[in-house]
Amino acid sequence: MNNVMAILRRDFGAYFTSPIGYIFMMVFVTISVGLYITSFFSFPVADMRPYFDNLPLLLCVFIPAVTMRIWAEERKENTWEMLLTFPMQAWELVAGKFLAALLFFAVTLFSTVTVPLMLLSLGTPDLGAIFGGYLGTVLLGAFFLALGILFSGFFKDQIVAFAVTLLTCFSLFLVGTQFIASYIDDRIAGVGSALSELLGFISHYGAFTRGVVDFASVIYFIVWIAVFLVLNVLFIDGRNRPGARTIFAAACALSLVIGLLFNYVMSGSSLFRVDLTQDKIYTISKASKAILSELETPVQVKVYITPKDSMPTGMKELEQDITDKLEEMRIGSDGKVDYTTVYLEVANVIADPATPGEEKQDENEEEAIETRMLDKGVEPFNVRAMSQDEVTNKLVYSSIGIAYKDKAEEIIPQVVPQTIQELEYKVVSSVYKLTREEKPVVALVAPKEAVSIDPQMRQILMQMGQPVPESDDPYVYLEQILDVEKYEVQRVDLTKESPLPEKYDTLVVVNPRALNERQRWEIGRALHGGANVVLAVQQYEWDYRATRNGNTVSRRDEDPAINELLESYGLGVSDEILMDVNQVPLTIQGGGGSLQDMLQGGQPFKLPMHILVNNSSMDQEKSITSRLSNVFYLWGTGLEIQEEKLKELGLTADVIMTSSERAWTVSGDAAMTAASFQEPAETDREIVPLMAMIEGQFPDAFAGKERPEWPKSEQQPNQFGQPPAPENDAPEAPATPVEAKPGKLILMGCSEMFRKNFLQADNLDLFLNCVDAVTLNENLVNVRGRKPIDRTITRPSDNQKTVWRMANYGLANIIIASIGVGLFAARRRARNAYTMSHVMDD
Repeated sequence: MNNVMAILRRDFGAYFTSPIGYIFMMVFVTISVGLYITSFFSFPVADMRPYFDNLPLLLCVFIPAVTMRIWAEERKENTWEMLLTFPMQAWELVAGKFLAALLFFAVTLFSTVTVPLMLLSLGTPDLGAIFGGYLGTVLLGAFFLALGILFSGFFKDQIVAFAVTLLTCFSLFLVGTQFIASYIDDRIAGVGSALSELLGFISHYGAFTRGVVDFASVIYFIVWIAVFLVLNVLFIDGRNRPGARTIFAAACALSLVIGLLFNYVMSGSSLFRVDLTQDKIYTISKASKAILSELETPVQVKVYITPKDSMPTGMKELEQDITDKLEEMRIGSDGKVDYTTVYLEVANVIADPATPGEEKQDENEEEAIETRMLDKGVEPFNVRAMSQDEVTNKLVYSSIGIAYKDKAEEIIPQVVPQTIQELEYKVVSSVYKLTREEKPVVALVAPKEAVSIDPQMRQILMQMGQPVPESDDPYVYLEQILDVEKYEVQRVDLTKESPLPEKYDTLVVVNPRALNERQRWEIGRALHGGANVVLAVQQYEWDYRATRNGNTVSRRDEDPAINELLESYGLGVSDEILMDVNQVPLTIQGGGGSLQDMLQGGQPFKLPMHILVNNSSMDQEKSITSRLSNVFYLWGTGLEIQEEKLKELGLTADVIMTSSERAWTVSGDAAMTAASFQEPAETDREIVPLMAMIEGQFPDAFAGKERPEWPKSEQQPNQFGQPPAPENDAPEAPATPVEAKPGKLILMGCSEMFRKNFLQADNLDLFLNCVDAVTLNENLVNVRGRKPIDRTITRPSDNQKTVWRMANYGLANIIIASIGVGLFAARRRARNAYTMSHVMDD
């Protein structure tokens, strides 16, 4: 090893004896970091995956520039023969030069440390994923270095060595991309996918950027690095020997065959994986294991999928991804998950074996399985595929069937690569709900809005036999998603005509409006009796108007009249207007608006009431919010929590969502001016609680009082002008006593985020998490949260942007240049001192 270290020190020092090494480092840092920073501040996210995704293409250029001189310069300066006369073996020379180049690359890569430091300062990045990305980059760099050193020994001209290495690296990069593989497959079926599996490195490198260390990918890089280095040793050792070229050519052919066979055997397999991500999102969760391990008998899972050969190029690995996930579930559940694969061909269901009216030739001929599967809900669906230089649609099968005991098979349709991350939740939730004897009942109270229809249009609809819409349901999606999640939803108005059901598991009240005394009594009775309640309250709504003369906004008060009840528990929903620097624009359609409005189809309004709550403002310990990315808290207000009164009542309140630290409030009675929408001084900013979970024995807010009567409704004549039917004045049955039981209340100061116009994915997940957490098993909520977080960062201030731009663009380069100047000065002083010492001796 002494010889290896001697070559390593010699070559590593050579990178820094001239400005070339420093220039390489500065160029790499500037381009790689610059590409990332350019788009980072437009939408800041604490995630380095976009940075690592850019590196393969950049390394295709940078690495050949590093390796082109390693052997070619030795030959050009006639030091090649001198090296070979040293008492060193060829492998020691190759190993020393390779390790020197790898160390230089590692130092260069370390110079980009300002990027993770910036993310740590501004947000909460996943350090495990960042480490995995750097590890993958080092392995990819070593792969290119070994290849480049091999080619450098073939040529005396450095430019030729650079060009050949660059073309080879770029070709390996391209052949691994889905676009090129699809393009080749379209012309020669299967060739593009085969080349991608055998030669491409993108899939192996991509696992590291996600934060997963797959040892099959590690071995892939190590094997090919070893192949290139061994070939380099053989080339150096056999040079100028009789028959050396023939021996080397045979060694090249044999090594390539061995390497390609290894790639073929390892393709699509996973020997062992280490999930480096913060919450182990690519590993089956403990919550899933807990749910599956409680099964009395194994659950039967069938994968209905098109064979790999008939799949589009981008979906050829889908079956492997699905079965890998199911295998993890089987192992984690101690064999409680049995899975099989059923191959289905679209051609069998499209083909017509017999024309209409014509009997089958063979009466015993069985109906195709694809046709029988249609009755179960297993249907082919369209996906995009490349064909003849065009994007076309192709029908494929990819569904999962889940059966437990004697219950009907549950179908999970359209499983595609983009939804693989959700597969664990879909399977486990289906299993969990199949094991329940009865569906959980959710009583949903959400208002519908009257629809104003022109009388003439009403008459036309009636003449055409079309239904006349009397109301619009802004919360229809909440009811639909609960039904999809296998809840029994009972939609009620919380009135005398539409009261709460006798039995229910959870009461969900969204956007209560002017609650009367009886409605508050019903909600308070539910809490006192141990029912689980989800309460989303809206204090204000805003109207927007885009005109040629400018944009105007006006506030509409929506008094929910719920605070009279909440005060009994030491709670309340603030009537102060909440604003936050974390905001998103809202596009409003404006009739007769500006030219921009007419051209773009809407006028954007960017106001601080359009609050975007990032995951950094959510409780990461609570399953409800731990895996949400961001929530659109539109026109919401804060909560009022009286800690002393809660403690006196024996209730516990956990705030699970807050505003950012740069939020502020404006009195609801104050006149709104332009200054009201401007960020105030730091002393006037605050963190405001937005959502809380309260648990314990809720007191009877109406203790000692008679049950309030339902108010008499103001009935209107019907659409034909006929008087309404007389109201039923029969006396109500006495209220049944309620046994006091501990319950749960989830309270939030916003309901607009659940309206169908604004119901984005994370808002919907928040709603489902709330209902699941209080109704079912919290393990199920934890499983649903098994997805990568986009880790949106609170928008940095202008000063922060300036500081980090300077740090990323300039700090590393200044340090590199300073080290170079310092070393140059030190060498010059040493040389002058040496010269002076010899002069003095003379």
